Amino acid sequence: MERGLDLRTVLWWSWPLLLCSCAANFPIRPGYDRATGTWRTPRSGGVLDTSGREPVGTLLRGQASFYGAELSGHPTSSGEIFDPSDHTCAHRTLPFGTRLKVTYPKKGTSTEVRVNDRGPHVPDRILDLSRAAADDLGLTVDGVGTVQAEVLP
Repeated sequence: MERGLDLRTVLWWSWPLLLCSCAANFPIRPGYDRATGTWRTPRSGGVLDTSGREPVGTLLRGQASFYGAELSGHPTSSGEIFDPSDHTCAHRTLPFGTRLKVTYPKKGTSTEVRVNDRGPHVPDRILDLSRAAADDLGLTVDGVGTVQAEVLP
């Protein structure tokens, strides 16, 4: 008797896979608050810090780029409508509403921005700036540049 794969055998062995796929709806990493865009992180003594704020004066250094008219009028991750003339930026983890002083050492310029989006979605970049913020820094000519960002109160 020849033993091949028939439909019953395939279905019998595939049902556990189908049932396990339902588990994909469970959160993988607990502690993320979608409303505020912050992570709850454990601190000493097991107390959870839900403020989500980086300490004032924290310095971030890395590559920044900008985005402009192509996303104008579209909603950001915070739910705000993107306006390239606002001084806003995208950061991967800083809470929405965090204010930053961004400095472009190459040109000696700086500007203040507010985090209202998630990104950048390109490796090795720390910020995506709005067109207005990039214009203030002189970054629109270079496209991408090394910046320093300081968390403001």
